[in-house]
Amino acid sequence: MKAKNILISGATGMIGKHLIPSLETKGHNVIRLTRNPINVHDIKWNPQSGSIDLSEAPQIDAVIHLAGENITSRRWSKSQKEKISKSREQGTRLLSESIAKLPIPPKVLISASGINYYNQDSNEFHTEDSAPGKRFLSAVCQRWEEATNPALAANIRVCIMRIGVVLSPTGGALKKMLPSMKLGLGGRIGSGRQRMSWICIDDLVGMINEALSDDRWEGPINAVADEPVTNKEFTNVLAKALNRPALLPVPEILIKLLFGQMAEETLLADLPVYSKRMQKLGYKLTYPSLHKALTHLIK
Repeated sequence: MKAKNILISGATGMIGKHLIPSLETKGHNVIRLTRNPINVHDIKWNPQSGSIDLSEAPQIDAVIHLAGENITSRRWSKSQKEKISKSREQGTRLLSESIAKLPIPPKVLISASGINYYNQDSNEFHTEDSAPGKRFLSAVCQRWEEATNPALAANIRVCIMRIGVVLSPTGGALKKMLPSMKLGLGGRIGSGRQRMSWICIDDLVGMINEALSDDRWEGPINAVADEPVTNKEFTNVLAKALNRPALLPVPEILIKLLFGQMAEETLLADLPVYSKRMQKLGYKLTYPSLHKALTHLIK
């Protein structure tokens, strides 16, 4: 693959921290888009105030947009929900409009979204063709994706990654679960019947790398493994990988009491998702099974 100048937002997040070393190993020049520049080549932006200056950047070949307020960092107040929504819609629109105006626009924009786009109340298996839901996160994802339209209008190839639960020992759900599970104090959440669609961080990084170089990767693509599992199954596989019991379930009423609406749309959400587009593209994951992924991640 020819070396590219790649502009990336969300560089300090879990996905960004795994992705950037992979890009640099392949010889790409990574330019970080950040609120607080540290390196001389970093570019400052502020989505809230609508400020960004790409005039000093080299010619940008590709953009990877990962930035957004953490969804599960705290209970959802009205102000927190506004942060979650605006950080995605405003940031994506600002970036899309800015790269569309460049004298030589980048060839591709890879923009994050989430599988919460889909209807968690339908009890159906979702593919990229499925209709969106009507809950808060579904609406956020719809506006998030629509904000890439200025890039599309400028004939930039746009690939939207609808990302499932990302498994990594350095962040996200798995990192939060590991301490209690290692002590033998973990267990299913609620009934444990809710299905979760996940992806190993290494496979997500691989998908993003593939989307950079393959022009067929455009539109929405579900970034999930082929094997959705129930929360109970996930807990049991993780406990087995750690050689620990999983005997202490967390009651649904307690989860709702602690986290409210956030729990209903994340921890307790039933979202079985399949990546029909990835299968059609012929892309093979390195860690398609949960056992293989968890064994790799916690070794």
